[in-house]
Amino acid sequence: MVRKLIIVLFLFSIAVISYDSLPYFHFSVYRPLSMFSMFAASFLLLFTGYRFKTGDYFLVAFAMYSVGHSLIVSVGYGDTGSSFKHVVTLLFGLSMYRTSVYIAEQTKEDPALIGWIAKSMLVAFIPPLFAGFLQLMDSLILHSGFSRPFTGLFSEKVYKGRIQLLSGEPSWGAIHMLSGGLLMFFLYKRGFRKQLPLLIGTAVLLMLSFSAYAYSVLLTAMLIYVLIANKNRGKMLLVLGVCVLIVAVGVPYLLETFHVSGYFTERFKFNFNHLIKTDNSMFIRVYFPAIGFIEFAQHPVFGVGGGFYYREFADLLLRHFSDGLKFKEVADLVFDRPDMATSRNLLSKIFAEEGLIGAVLFGGFMATILKSAGRSPYAKFAFALCVALVMNFDSYSFVNFWLLIGFIRGGFFQEQPAVPAAATDMQSMKGMKRIA
Repeated sequence: MVRKLIIVLFLFSIAVISYDSLPYFHFSVYRPLSMFSMFAASFLLLFTGYRFKTGDYFLVAFAMYSVGHSLIVSVGYGDTGSSFKHVVTLLFGLSMYRTSVYIAEQTKEDPALIGWIAKSMLVAFIPPLFAGFLQLMDSLILHSGFSRPFTGLFSEKVYKGRIQLLSGEPSWGAIHMLSGGLLMFFLYKRGFRKQLPLLIGTAVLLMLSFSAYAYSVLLTAMLIYVLIANKNRGKMLLVLGVCVLIVAVGVPYLLETFHVSGYFTERFKFNFNHLIKTDNSMFIRVYFPAIGFIEFAQHPVFGVGGGFYYREFADLLLRHFSDGLKFKEVADLVFDRPDMATSRNLLSKIFAEEGLIGAVLFGGFMATILKSAGRSPYAKFAFALCVALVMNFDSYSFVNFWLLIGFIRGGFFQEQPAVPAAATDMQSMKGMKRIA
Protein backbone atom coordinates (compact mmCIF):
# COMPACT_ATOMS: atom_id res chain seq x y z
CA MET A 1 0.00 0.00 0.00
CA VAL A 2 2.85 2.40 0.84
CA ARG A 3 4.51 1.71 -2.51
CA LYS A 4 1.27 2.40 -4.35
CA LEU A 5 0.76 5.68 -2.51
CA ILE A 6 4.31 6.77 -3.34
CA ILE A 7 3.75 6.00 -7.01
CA VAL A 8 0.41 7.84 -7.10
CA LEU A 9 1.92 10.90 -5.41
CA PHE A 10 4.81 10.90 -7.87
CA LEU A 11 2.52 10.57 -10.89
CA PHE A 12 0.49 13.50 -9.56
CA SER A 13 3.73 15.49 -9.26
CA ILE A 14 4.52 14.86 -12.92
CA ALA A 15 0.96 15.74 -13.95
CA VAL A 16 1.16 19.21 -12.31
CA ILE A 17 4.86 19.95 -12.86
CA SER A 18 4.16 22.89 -15.17
CA TYR A 19 1.96 24.70 -12.61
CA ASP A 20 4.58 26.65 -10.67
CA SER A 21 2.96 29.91 -9.61
CA LEU A 22 -0.76 29.54 -8.99
CA PRO A 23 -2.35 32.82 -7.87
CA TYR A 24 -4.15 31.13 -4.98
CA PHE A 25 -0.97 30.47 -2.96
CA HIS A 26 1.28 33.32 -1.83
CA PHE A 27 3.98 31.76 0.34
CA SER A 28 6.63 32.20 -2.37
CA VAL A 29 7.13 33.49 -5.90
CA TYR A 30 8.11 29.99 -7.02
CA ARG A 31 5.50 27.58 -5.69
CA PRO A 32 5.14 24.44 -7.83
CA LEU A 33 2.46 22.01 -6.71
CA SER A 34 4.80 19.14 -7.56
CA MET A 35 7.09 19.70 -4.64
CA PHE A 36 4.38 19.06 -2.03
CA SER A 37 3.36 15.66 -3.35
CA MET A 38 7.04 14.80 -3.87
CA PHE A 39 7.69 15.70 -0.23
CA ALA A 40 4.76 13.55 0.90
CA ALA A 41 6.07 10.64 -1.16
CA SER A 42 9.52 11.09 0.37
CA PHE A 43 7.99 10.99 3.84
CA LEU A 44 6.31 7.68 2.98
CA LEU A 45 9.70 6.34 1.90
CA LEU A 46 10.65 6.40 5.58
CA PHE A 47 8.29 3.44 6.04
CA THR A 48 10.07 1.39 3.39
CA GLY A 49 13.53 -0.09 3.24
CA TYR A 50 14.74 2.63 0.87
CA ARG A 51 17.95 4.40 1.88
CA PHE A 52 20.36 6.84 0.30
CA LYS A 53 22.89 5.24 -2.05
CA THR A 54 26.66 5.21 -1.62
CA GLY A 55 27.10 7.98 -4.17
CA ASP A 56 24.66 10.16 -2.22
CA TYR A 57 26.97 10.58 0.75
CA PHE A 58 28.34 13.77 -0.80
CA LEU A 59 24.80 15.17 -0.99
CA VAL A 60 23.98 14.12 2.58
CA ALA A 61 27.24 15.66 3.82
CA PHE A 62 26.48 18.85 1.88
CA ALA A 63 22.99 19.08 3.39
CA MET A 64 24.28 18.47 6.93
CA TYR A 65 27.01 21.07 6.53
CA SER A 66 24.66 23.59 4.91
CA VAL A 67 21.97 23.24 7.57
CA GLY A 68 24.39 23.29 10.50
CA HIS A 69 26.39 26.21 9.16
CA SER A 70 23.27 28.21 8.36
CA LEU A 71 21.83 27.74 11.84
CA ILE A 72 25.11 28.72 13.48
CA VAL A 73 25.59 31.94 11.51
CA SER A 74 21.91 32.84 11.94
CA VAL A 75 22.60 33.34 15.64
CA GLY A 76 25.29 35.89 14.86
CA TYR A 77 23.16 37.61 12.24
CA GLY A 78 20.08 37.57 14.48
CA ASP A 79 18.01 36.20 11.60
CA THR A 80 16.73 32.68 12.16
CA GLY A 81 13.92 33.23 9.68
CA SER A 82 16.22 33.27 6.65
CA SER A 83 17.99 30.18 7.94
CA PHE A 84 14.67 28.41 8.40
CA LYS A 85 13.58 29.19 4.83
CA HIS A 86 16.90 27.92 3.55
CA VAL A 87 16.61 24.67 5.50
CA VAL A 88 13.05 24.08 4.29
CA THR A 89 13.94 24.51 0.61
CA LEU A 90 16.95 22.21 1.04
CA LEU A 91 14.78 19.53 2.67
CA PHE A 92 12.28 19.80 -0.17
CA GLY A 93 15.11 19.37 -2.66
CA LEU A 94 16.35 16.24 -0.89
CA SER A 95 12.84 14.84 -0.78
CA MET A 96 12.29 15.36 -4.51
CA TYR A 97 15.61 13.72 -5.27
CA ARG A 98 14.89 10.69 -3.06
CA THR A 99 11.46 10.21 -4.58
CA SER A 100 12.74 10.48 -8.16
CA VAL A 101 15.53 7.96 -7.53
CA TYR A 102 13.07 5.53 -5.97
CA ILE A 103 10.62 5.80 -8.86
CA ALA A 104 13.41 5.38 -11.42
CA GLU A 105 14.48 2.17 -9.69
CA GLN A 106 10.88 0.96 -9.60
CA THR A 107 10.56 1.37 -13.37
CA LYS A 108 13.32 -1.19 -13.83
CA GLU A 109 11.46 -3.70 -11.68
CA ASP A 110 8.05 -2.85 -13.15
CA PRO A 111 8.35 -1.45 -16.72
CA ALA A 112 4.58 -0.80 -16.79
CA LEU A 113 5.24 2.16 -14.51
CA ILE A 114 6.95 3.90 -17.43
CA GLY A 115 3.61 3.82 -19.24
CA TRP A 116 2.01 5.65 -16.34
CA ILE A 117 4.74 8.25 -16.38
CA ALA A 118 4.05 8.72 -20.10
CA LYS A 119 0.34 9.24 -19.34
CA SER A 120 1.20 11.77 -16.62
CA MET A 121 3.34 13.64 -19.13
CA LEU A 122 0.29 13.96 -21.39
CA VAL A 123 -1.72 15.42 -18.52
CA ALA A 124 1.14 17.71 -17.59
CA PHE A 125 1.73 19.24 -21.01
CA ILE A 126 -1.47 19.14 -23.08
CA PRO A 127 -3.16 22.03 -21.19
CA PRO A 128 0.02 24.18 -21.06
CA LEU A 129 0.75 23.58 -24.73
CA PHE A 130 -2.83 24.55 -25.56
CA ALA A 131 -2.30 27.75 -23.61
CA GLY A 132 1.05 28.24 -25.32
CA PHE A 133 -0.46 28.10 -28.80
CA LEU A 134 -3.17 30.54 -27.71
CA GLN A 135 -0.41 32.88 -26.55
CA LEU A 136 1.44 32.31 -29.82
CA MET A 137 -1.63 33.22 -31.88
CA ASP A 138 -2.23 36.23 -29.67
CA SER A 139 1.39 37.38 -29.94
CA LEU A 140 1.98 36.87 -33.66
CA ILE A 141 -1.42 37.32 -35.30
CA LEU A 142 -4.25 38.85 -33.25
CA HIS A 143 -2.35 41.10 -30.81
CA SER A 144 -5.54 41.46 -28.76
CA GLY A 145 -4.50 40.02 -25.40
CA PHE A 146 -7.35 37.50 -25.48
CA SER A 147 -5.14 34.75 -24.03
CA ARG A 148 -4.20 36.63 -20.87
CA PRO A 149 -7.41 36.04 -18.85
CA PHE A 150 -7.12 32.28 -19.43
CA THR A 151 -3.43 32.23 -18.49
CA GLY A 152 -4.22 34.37 -15.46
CA LEU A 153 -6.27 31.53 -13.99
CA PHE A 154 -3.05 29.57 -13.53
CA SER A 155 -0.39 32.23 -13.09
CA GLU A 156 -0.19 35.23 -10.83
CA LYS A 157 1.69 37.31 -13.39
CA VAL A 158 0.93 37.22 -17.11
CA TYR A 159 3.42 38.64 -19.61
CA LYS A 160 2.13 40.47 -22.65
CA GLY A 161 3.31 38.98 -25.92
CA ARG A 162 5.30 36.18 -24.27
CA ILE A 163 5.04 32.40 -24.42
CA GLN A 164 4.94 31.32 -20.79
CA LEU A 165 2.49 28.36 -21.00
CA LEU A 166 0.66 28.22 -17.66
CA SER A 167 3.83 29.07 -15.79
CA GLY A 168 4.67 32.07 -13.65
CA GLU A 169 7.55 33.28 -15.83
CA PRO A 170 8.45 32.88 -19.53
CA SER A 171 11.82 31.47 -18.43
CA TRP A 172 10.08 28.94 -16.18
CA GLY A 173 7.88 27.92 -19.09
CA ALA A 174 11.09 27.39 -21.07
CA ILE A 175 12.44 25.20 -18.26
CA HIS A 176 9.39 22.96 -18.49
CA MET A 177 9.59 22.75 -22.27
CA LEU A 178 13.29 21.82 -22.19
CA SER A 179 13.15 19.22 -19.42
CA GLY A 180 9.74 17.94 -20.53
CA GLY A 181 10.91 17.75 -24.14
CA LEU A 182 13.82 15.52 -23.14
CA LEU A 183 11.48 13.14 -21.30
CA MET A 184 9.04 13.14 -24.23
CA PHE A 185 11.81 12.24 -26.67
CA PHE A 186 13.08 9.45 -24.43
CA LEU A 187 9.59 8.03 -23.93
CA TYR A 188 8.92 8.23 -27.67
CA LYS A 189 12.09 6.27 -28.35
CA ARG A 190 10.92 3.70 -25.79
CA GLY A 191 7.81 3.09 -27.89
CA PHE A 192 5.25 5.54 -26.50
CA ARG A 193 4.07 7.01 -29.79
CA LYS A 194 1.61 9.49 -28.30
CA GLN A 195 4.59 11.49 -27.06
CA LEU A 196 5.51 12.47 -30.64
CA PRO A 197 2.81 15.13 -31.26
CA LEU A 198 3.47 16.43 -27.76
CA LEU A 199 7.18 16.66 -28.54
CA ILE A 200 6.56 18.42 -31.87
CA GLY A 201 4.26 20.96 -30.24
CA THR A 202 6.83 21.60 -27.50
CA ALA A 203 9.61 22.08 -30.05
CA VAL A 204 7.52 24.56 -32.08
CA LEU A 205 6.63 26.60 -29.00
CA LEU A 206 10.21 26.55 -27.76
CA MET A 207 11.44 27.82 -31.10
CA LEU A 208 8.79 30.55 -31.36
CA SER A 209 8.98 31.56 -27.71
CA PHE A 210 11.83 33.91 -28.64
CA SER A 211 13.25 33.27 -25.19
CA ALA A 212 16.93 34.15 -24.97
CA TYR A 213 17.10 32.12 -21.78
CA ALA A 214 15.65 29.01 -23.47
CA TYR A 215 18.08 29.24 -26.37
CA SER A 216 21.02 29.91 -24.06
CA VAL A 217 20.22 26.91 -21.87
CA LEU A 218 19.79 24.62 -24.87
CA LEU A 219 23.04 25.71 -26.51
CA THR A 220 24.92 25.48 -23.21
CA ALA A 221 23.55 21.99 -22.56
CA MET A 222 24.65 20.90 -26.04
CA LEU A 223 28.12 22.27 -25.45
CA ILE A 224 28.41 20.51 -22.08
CA TYR A 225 27.19 17.29 -23.68
CA VAL A 226 29.89 17.54 -26.34
CA LEU A 227 32.50 17.85 -23.59
CA ILE A 228 31.30 14.87 -21.52
CA ALA A 229 29.99 12.49 -24.20
CA ASN A 230 31.96 9.51 -25.45
CA LYS A 231 29.90 9.09 -28.59
CA ASN A 232 27.69 11.14 -30.90
CA ARG A 233 30.10 14.02 -30.30
CA GLY A 234 30.42 14.84 -34.00
CA LYS A 235 26.67 14.73 -34.57
CA MET A 236 26.03 16.95 -31.57
CA LEU A 237 28.64 19.45 -32.73
CA LEU A 238 26.83 19.62 -36.06
CA VAL A 239 23.47 20.08 -34.33
CA LEU A 240 25.00 22.71 -32.06
CA GLY A 241 26.31 24.61 -35.07
CA VAL A 242 22.91 24.50 -36.76
CA CYS A 243 21.20 25.72 -33.57
CA VAL A 244 23.64 28.60 -33.21
CA LEU A 245 22.92 29.59 -36.81
CA ILE A 246 19.17 29.43 -36.18
CA VAL A 247 19.43 31.64 -33.09
CA ALA A 248 21.84 34.11 -34.67
CA VAL A 249 20.15 34.38 -38.08
CA GLY A 250 16.80 32.59 -38.08
CA VAL A 251 15.33 34.13 -34.93
CA PRO A 252 16.03 37.77 -35.92
CA TYR A 253 14.52 37.00 -39.33
CA LEU A 254 11.34 35.59 -37.74
CA LEU A 255 11.07 38.56 -35.39
CA GLU A 256 11.22 40.94 -38.35
CA THR A 257 8.90 38.83 -40.51
CA PHE A 258 6.17 38.59 -37.87
CA HIS A 259 6.75 42.17 -36.63
CA VAL A 260 7.26 40.97 -33.08
CA SER A 261 8.12 43.78 -30.70
CA GLY A 262 8.84 43.97 -26.99
CA TYR A 263 11.66 44.25 -24.50
CA PHE A 264 12.70 40.63 -25.10
CA THR A 265 13.27 41.15 -28.84
CA GLU A 266 16.12 43.61 -28.18
CA ARG A 267 18.22 40.71 -26.90
CA PHE A 268 18.54 39.32 -30.41
CA LYS A 269 20.45 42.33 -31.62
CA PHE A 270 23.29 40.82 -29.57
CA ASN A 271 24.53 44.17 -28.29
CA PHE A 272 25.64 43.12 -24.80
CA ASN A 273 26.76 46.55 -23.62
CA HIS A 274 23.43 48.08 -24.64
CA LEU A 275 21.42 45.30 -22.99
CA ILE A 276 23.22 45.62 -19.66
CA LYS A 277 22.31 49.30 -19.60
CA THR A 278 18.70 48.97 -20.74
CA ASP A 279 17.44 45.45 -19.90
CA ASN A 280 16.52 44.94 -16.25
CA SER A 281 16.39 41.16 -16.58
CA MET A 282 19.76 40.97 -18.30
CA PHE A 283 21.37 43.13 -15.62
CA ILE A 284 20.02 40.88 -12.88
CA ARG A 285 21.03 37.64 -14.61
CA VAL A 286 24.61 38.83 -15.08
CA TYR A 287 25.43 40.91 -12.00
CA PHE A 288 23.49 39.16 -9.24
CA PRO A 289 25.50 35.94 -9.76
CA ALA A 290 28.65 38.09 -10.01
CA ILE A 291 27.87 39.50 -6.56
CA GLY A 292 27.65 35.93 -5.28
CA PHE A 293 31.15 35.16 -6.53
CA ILE A 294 32.42 38.40 -4.97
CA GLU A 295 30.96 37.22 -1.66
CA PHE A 296 32.77 33.92 -2.16
CA ALA A 297 36.04 35.78 -2.71
CA GLN A 298 35.50 37.57 0.61
CA HIS A 299 34.46 34.40 2.47
CA PRO A 300 36.21 31.63 0.52
CA VAL A 301 36.23 28.78 3.03
CA PHE A 302 32.82 28.74 4.70
CA GLY A 303 30.80 31.29 2.74
CA VAL A 304 28.26 33.68 4.25
CA GLY A 305 25.89 30.89 5.33
CA GLY A 306 22.92 29.21 3.70
CA GLY A 307 20.13 31.70 3.06
CA PHE A 308 22.31 34.77 3.69
CA TYR A 309 23.42 35.81 0.23
CA TYR A 310 21.39 38.97 0.80
CA ARG A 311 23.47 40.12 3.79
CA GLU A 312 26.18 41.80 1.71
CA PHE A 313 24.16 42.17 -1.48
CA ALA A 314 23.17 45.84 -1.16
CA ASP A 315 26.65 47.05 -0.18
CA LEU A 316 28.36 45.13 -2.98
CA LEU A 317 25.88 46.29 -5.61
CA LEU A 318 26.27 49.92 -4.55
CA ARG A 319 30.04 49.54 -4.57
CA HIS A 320 30.47 47.70 -7.88
CA PHE A 321 27.28 47.90 -9.96
CA SER A 322 25.45 51.05 -8.88
CA ASP A 323 24.33 51.73 -12.46
CA GLY A 324 21.66 49.10 -11.89
CA LEU A 325 19.77 51.37 -9.48
CA LYS A 326 17.99 52.92 -12.47
CA PHE A 327 16.01 49.68 -12.70
CA LYS A 328 13.07 49.71 -10.30
CA GLU A 329 13.38 46.04 -9.36
CA VAL A 330 17.04 46.46 -8.47
CA ALA A 331 16.44 49.68 -6.51
CA ASP A 332 13.59 48.07 -4.57
CA LEU A 333 15.84 45.16 -3.59
CA VAL A 334 18.64 47.47 -2.47
CA PHE A 335 16.63 50.01 -0.49
CA ASP A 336 13.32 48.39 0.46
CA ARG A 337 13.63 44.58 0.39
CA PRO A 338 17.30 43.57 0.60
CA ASP A 339 16.32 40.31 2.34
CA MET A 340 14.56 39.23 -0.88
CA ALA A 341 17.71 39.42 -3.01
CA THR A 342 18.92 36.10 -4.45
CA SER A 343 21.85 35.16 -6.67
CA ARG A 344 19.61 33.88 -9.53
CA ASN A 345 22.21 31.18 -10.16
CA LEU A 346 22.59 27.97 -8.15
CA LEU A 347 26.35 27.72 -8.68
CA SER A 348 26.84 31.29 -7.50
CA LYS A 349 24.57 30.63 -4.54
CA ILE A 350 26.52 27.56 -3.45
CA PHE A 351 29.90 29.30 -3.67
CA ALA A 352 28.63 32.44 -1.92
CA GLU A 353 26.69 30.78 0.87
CA GLU A 354 28.52 27.49 1.41
CA GLY A 355 32.08 28.48 0.51
CA LEU A 356 34.70 26.12 -0.81
CA ILE A 357 33.67 23.37 1.59
CA GLY A 358 30.08 23.29 0.35
CA ALA A 359 31.13 23.71 -3.28
CA VAL A 360 33.46 20.70 -3.05
CA LEU A 361 30.77 18.54 -1.43
CA PHE A 362 28.11 19.49 -3.97
CA GLY A 363 30.59 19.15 -6.82
CA GLY A 364 31.47 15.67 -5.57
CA PHE A 365 27.79 14.75 -5.63
CA MET A 366 27.39 16.02 -9.19
CA ALA A 367 30.48 14.05 -10.22
CA THR A 368 28.88 10.84 -8.92
CA ILE A 369 25.69 11.68 -10.86
CA LEU A 370 27.72 12.05 -14.05
CA LYS A 371 29.33 8.67 -13.33
CA SER A 372 25.84 7.18 -12.86
CA ALA A 373 24.90 8.39 -16.33
CA GLY A 374 27.20 5.71 -17.73
CA ARG A 375 27.08 5.40 -21.49
CA SER A 376 23.47 6.53 -21.90
CA PRO A 377 23.27 9.60 -24.19
CA TYR A 378 19.90 10.52 -22.66
CA ALA A 379 21.30 10.48 -19.13
CA LYS A 380 24.34 12.51 -20.14
CA PHE A 381 22.23 15.11 -21.92
CA ALA A 382 19.91 15.24 -18.90
CA PHE A 383 22.98 15.95 -16.75
CA ALA A 384 24.16 18.65 -19.16
CA LEU A 385 20.68 20.17 -19.19
CA CYS A 386 20.54 20.25 -15.37
CA VAL A 387 23.86 22.11 -15.21
CA ALA A 388 22.66 24.60 -17.81
CA LEU A 389 19.22 25.12 -16.26
CA VAL A 390 20.55 26.43 -12.94
CA MET A 391 22.33 29.38 -14.52
CA ASN A 392 19.14 31.40 -13.97
CA PHE A 393 17.62 29.53 -11.03
CA ASP A 394 18.91 29.22 -7.49
CA SER A 395 16.20 27.54 -5.42
CA TYR A 396 16.95 24.17 -3.84
CA SER A 397 13.27 23.34 -4.40
CA PHE A 398 13.83 23.30 -8.18
CA VAL A 399 11.57 20.39 -9.20
CA ASN A 400 12.87 19.87 -12.75
CA PHE A 401 16.49 19.75 -11.60
CA TRP A 402 15.95 17.09 -8.92
CA LEU A 403 13.61 15.06 -11.12
CA LEU A 404 16.23 14.67 -13.86
CA ILE A 405 19.10 14.20 -11.41
CA GLY A 406 17.12 11.52 -9.57
CA PHE A 407 16.22 9.77 -12.83
CA ILE A 408 19.91 9.67 -13.78
CA ARG A 409 20.90 8.18 -10.42
CA GLY A 410 18.08 5.64 -10.48
CA GLY A 411 18.90 4.41 -13.97
CA PHE A 412 15.70 5.59 -15.64
CA PHE A 413 17.60 6.55 -18.81
CA GLN A 414 19.49 3.28 -19.14
CA GLU A 415 19.13 1.98 -22.66
CA GLN A 416 16.70 -0.88 -23.06
CA PRO A 417 14.97 -2.39 -26.10
CA ALA A 418 12.17 -0.19 -27.41
CA VAL A 419 8.69 -1.19 -26.31
CA PRO A 420 6.31 -1.83 -29.24
CA ALA A 421 3.15 0.23 -29.11
CA ALA A 422 0.91 -2.77 -28.55
CA ALA A 423 3.13 -4.10 -25.81
CA THR A 424 3.19 -0.66 -24.24
CA ASP A 425 -0.59 -0.55 -24.07
CA MET A 426 -0.70 -4.01 -22.49
CA GLN A 427 1.91 -3.05 -19.93
CA SER A 428 -0.03 0.09 -19.13
CA MET A 429 -3.22 -1.90 -18.59
CA LYS A 430 -1.45 -4.32 -16.25
CA GLY A 431 0.21 -1.47 -14.42
CA MET A 432 -3.15 0.26 -14.02
CA LYS A 433 -4.61 -2.83 -12.36
CA ARG A 434 -1.64 -3.17 -10.02
CA ILE A 435 -1.79 0.44 -8.85
CA ALA A 436 -5.59 0.38 -8.59
